Amino acid sequence: MGVRKVTVNLPEDHVAFLQELASKRHITVTEALRQAINTEWFLTGEETKGSKILIEAPSGEIKQIVRR
Repeated sequence: MGVRKVTVNLPEDHVAFLQELASKRHITVTEALRQAINTEWFLTGEETKGSKILIEAPSGEIKQIVRR
């Protein structure tokens, strides 16, 4: 798979989040953005197949995530 350079315009708070995520994970901002896109790609694919996306809270409570 090839790599293509793209330019995006993001709100400052999104950029700050990506920078913080990159710093915490010891990765580049580009890799943090790539991981975010891969997560969205996976979740969208699962929803397309009819899967439910669930989050389990530390208390054990399970919530379904409903997205757009």
